[in-house]
Amino acid sequence: MTDFSLHLLGAQREFQAENLPPATSPHTGQQLRRVKLELQVPGDLQDDLENELKGAAAPAGQPLAGEGTTWLVTSHSYSYTDAAQPLVYTHRLELQEVEELRATAVEVAGLTLVPIQYKEDVDEETLLVTLVIDVSGEEGERLEELIVTQEDQYVDVIRRGVSETPVRMRFGRCLWQQGEGDTRRHNLTLVADEGQPDRPLGFAAINQPQLGRTIEKTVANAKALDLLVEQLRSQGVLTEEAAATIKAAALPHDLTLRESREFCRTSKIENFWR
Repeated sequence: MTDFSLHLLGAQREFQAENLPPATSPHTGQQLRRVKLELQVPGDLQDDLENELKGAAAPAGQPLAGEGTTWLVTSHSYSYTDAAQPLVYTHRLELQEVEELRATAVEVAGLTLVPIQYKEDVDEETLLVTLVIDVSGEEGERLEELIVTQEDQYVDVIRRGVSETPVRMRFGRCLWQQGEGDTRRHNLTLVADEGQPDRPLGFAAINQPQLGRTIEKTVANAKALDLLVEQLRSQGVLTEEAAATIKAAALPHDLTLRESREFCRTSKIENFWR
């Protein structure tokens, strides 16, 4: 047994804990401490303690503060004796140390990206890295080239400040927002699933393949319209001003409420009655 400190019910509390075999971090490969302990609380504190422990449950709970580190609850049970007065609850916990996963930079195929926001998750043993970055100029062009040319190709990724060991990853969902000038803000997901079997599509299959065909048609129509306007302008059928006006109207834009209403139209409204 070893002395163990944990912040519970608004105060730092001291316990005797049993060390368990460490766990291997799926993020860094480091050994993470594990402990088991038992504590008792009177009945009037039972709900507060149970809620606090549930809120700290692995893998995505709010960690409990310890001495120099934080902990997630990996196992929790409790018992009580009806005849005992006053009523006392006995809780049995297993806790696992939480490691800090804050990358100072992410190197993707030699391109160094400095995250504004950063997080890591593990989904069915697959490492997922999500980061928000601002890029511009040559750096932005290099990133965009990587995204559009790599597709499902895997590249070396180093998460500086987390692990210096390169991980083979691919781009997942890559969102972007136009900023000032040529600056773009990207929300990137990197996925380390090389060599793993393809997963079922799940929610990604909703409205497919219809949605995919609609996107293809939209892109083809946009290209055809741009080509048509350019042909008519070059042949003198459209003036420069008219061509510019048509192209401006075809640019993507935030929909007005009136424009959005058209996407609420259905030919069978009874299908949406619940």
